[in-house]
Amino acid sequence: MNEEEVLKKLEDWAEKTESVRAVILTSSRVSPDAQVDIFSDYDVELYVTSLEEFNSDDWLNTFGKVLVKWPKKPSSTGFGDNWITRLIMFESRLRIDFQITDNKEIKESTYDFGYKVLVDKDGITTDISEPTFKEHLVKKPTEEEFLNLVNDFFWDSTYVPKYLWRGSLFFAKYMFSSLHSEYFEKMISWYIGSQNNWSVNTGAHGKYFEKYLDKKTWEEIRQTFAGADIEENWIAFFKLFELFTEFARDVAKKLDYPYPEKQEKNLLNYLHNSKTIK
Repeated sequence: MNEEEVLKKLEDWAEKTESVRAVILTSSRVSPDAQVDIFSDYDVELYVTSLEEFNSDDWLNTFGKVLVKWPKKPSSTGFGDNWITRLIMFESRLRIDFQITDNKEIKESTYDFGYKVLVDKDGITTDISEPTFKEHLVKKPTEEEFLNLVNDFFWDSTYVPKYLWRGSLFFAKYMFSSLHSEYFEKMISWYIGSQNNWSVNTGAHGKYFEKYLDKKTWEEIRQTFAGADIEENWIAFFKLFELFTEFARDVAKKLDYPYPEKQEKNLLNYLHNSKTIK
């Protein structure tokens, strides 16, 4: 089914289902900057009279045969206690992420990140403000946030050489992945934000990084990823350290924040020596 058909099916089902009072589409399919493709899911919020009816999976058959589903449980995405999450992949490749609540009201600023009302039987969406799409913009870090990230990266970077030297691939990869996901991604976002007046959305886990970086920089970032070869991981690790500190120094300069230059130099010497130590 194409998007028009999927939304029509959702609307028809909701209109016929008495307990469903409102249906709101959110996320990438309503964002002006999002890149939607065949793998893009549908993020759908259901406002219902009672959550009990959705304890069963019978209602899912409306949308096709289920291929795999996330176990039904209270929402883990910060929606609140009276929300449940149903993440469903159908055999047709259609994926719908349902967030379901028995809330009777919606705060006007709830959907500042974007929305589309598909069904509203009781007028509960009437007062929702028009989205500004500012919620997911890269936020300028405070000096404390910036320095904490730099120091956390410095500390965790000492683990990778230790385990590469030992040949402990799994633990080395675990720490390498942590450097990427917990620190490098954030620093790249701050770098891009500082280059664009803090008015851009870089997407979850760097989804839109390539869009905002020049080809040379993007190619260098690609070099921070490695396979299973130990020497290849050493090369990628030092490239990661080089780029993280390069971006960090640039961000510090733009924000007029202090940067631990001497600590970086001393640490880099330690990391290089760790590779050759007997």
